[in-house]
Amino acid sequence: MHHLDKVEKLLKNELAAAETYHQALEKFEEEGQRNEVSYLEPIYEEHTQAVSELQEKIQQMGGSPTTDSGLWGSWSETVMSGAGMIGKDAMLNALLAGEKSGLDDYEEAMQDTDIPSDVSSLIQTKFVNCQQENIRVLNRLLQS
Repeated sequence: MHHLDKVEKLLKNELAAAETYHQALEKFEEEGQRNEVSYLEPIYEEHTQAVSELQEKIQQMGGSPTTDSGLWGSWSETVMSGAGMIGKDAMLNALLAGEKSGLDDYEEAMQDTDIPSDVSSLIQTKFVNCQQENIRVLNRLLQS
């Protein structure tokens, strides 16, 4: 069951990321910042897809996937609320910090021999690459 807990943690991270991007998109749409929305929508969709894939893997492993992001989601909501009051760069920096944290968790999971090989392969071939691309996109937005 230890391996199930680790995959569940990754799922909670993805749930929190999807929630956080949803909040950021709402804020940027309110402010009419279409450029940011056009860059962030695909990242939101990617995190939503990752949620589905991880939920499916947990079911295949005999677990019952959560739909709650837990404490990480609550923390993300608090950070994004504060960042939203401060401005665009603060929001983008909060998203960037989340992506870097997610990348660290995925890289750690790839090293874990308890995680089933199909999940490890998915992490290595898809999720790590997505996180790295998300970091590049956020850095470009921060520089513009």
